[in-house]
Amino acid sequence: MMTEKKYDELMQPYVDAAFSKIEWPSSITGRLLLATKTYRQCAEQFEADTGQANPRRIGPDMLDLIHQYVEPLGDR
Repeated sequence: MMTEKKYDELMQPYVDAAFSKIEWPSSITGRLLLATKTYRQCAEQFEADTGQANPRRIGPDMLDLIHQYVEPLGDR
């Protein structure tokens, strides 16, 4: 079984390609929903391409992932 760290490294190109194209909404709820859906699609495509399933029981920290591609929202 693949480790989470190795999985993340191999998934990075899929996530970069998808997340860099997103027009991020201005609400945290919208961002979380969009990120979760997009990450799931990346994981499905990665598994289809490689046969490797996500070793996690739950996804990565979505806020950390989102903030790699868009600035955090200010206090609203």
